[in-house]
Amino acid sequence: MKMGRTLKSFVAALAATAGIVAFGASAAANDVIRVGYGPFLSGGGLFIAQEKGYFNKMGITVELRRFDDGSLAVPAMIAGELELTNLPAAANLFNGIAKGAPIAVFADWGNNKPGRAYTAFLVSQKLYDEGVKTIPDLVKLKGKKVGVGALGSVNHYNAAQALLKAGLNPAKDVQWVVNIPQPDLMKMLGQGQLDGSDLSYNLAVFAKNNKMGQIVATGDEIAPNFQIAAFAGRKDFLTQKHDVMVRFMLAYLQGVKEFNAAAGAPDNDPKILDILAKYTTLNKPELIKAIAPNWAYLNEDGMPQIDSIMAMQDFWSGEYFQYVQKKVTREQLFDLSIAKEAKEKFDREKPFAN
Repeated sequence: MKMGRTLKSFVAALAATAGIVAFGASAAANDVIRVGYGPFLSGGGLFIAQEKGYFNKMGITVELRRFDDGSLAVPAMIAGELELTNLPAAANLFNGIAKGAPIAVFADWGNNKPGRAYTAFLVSQKLYDEGVKTIPDLVKLKGKKVGVGALGSVNHYNAAQALLKAGLNPAKDVQWVVNIPQPDLMKMLGQGQLDGSDLSYNLAVFAKNNKMGQIVATGDEIAPNFQIAAFAGRKDFLTQKHDVMVRFMLAYLQGVKEFNAAAGAPDNDPKILDILAKYTTLNKPELIKAIAPNWAYLNEDGMPQIDSIMAMQDFWSGEYFQYVQKKVTREQLFDLSIAKEAKEKFDREKPFAN
């Protein structure tokens, strides 16, 4: 009996020394979570937590699957092939949930906090040279062509808000050019086929540097703090695996914290630049560093911009556009219990303190 207890004590000590026993988890096999993601900087919290082993420390194995547009991951979630994914804060998010998609937003995935723009509105070099340099000047876009990737998208929302601030009716006063990838919109702007466009900040800077167009306003100036994308999960998984998801969020919050710090001082942790380059379309650390701090902002309490998301739904079902036919409630859209519990535990237990 005594030898048995001694052996058990030795095994426990060895496991602890080897780091086998994860924070808040048993020495059993890791819980597995399948996560969809888009190759964009707003996913930095996830990428950092994955590459630095924070999920593994929480006893979780994260299996990542890339989608060039977060909306494309929804069928995989409904089919049970994914548990979590990022979703753009767009009209199709509301429509999907209204039609019964069993998903809920549980965390932030990036927003346009002042000083941390993720998007920018540009005009052609020709219009810029003619004096279209501020938001009020955008009144000169009346009757002209404005390009965005998709109707009801984040970029469409941002562009429409800019036009409204200039006194235009975004539904009637411009010609929308849609369903074109952002790199091609940038080229069309440079070739004079478009007069304006809303693009991700890195493409906007590239266009500016190559005189393909010029930035009139950034997203954080046009619609401060508006949501870019949200972290969503299958409702059944969020409910049934609540404790696992709290551990997942602990790791994610550490990744978020490091992402925000790196955006403000990218030289302090060059490894993060390498991680972001690995997972995003920017590919090169120097390109990511060049646009800092405009990587988007990730809320360090994990909470999405709730009012912003609800305001978007109102806009897409309001006076100018009717892309959302049946509005959903906050209760249908969100499950914020995981983020709240994880933030309290993160602050109290400091699982990643050195």
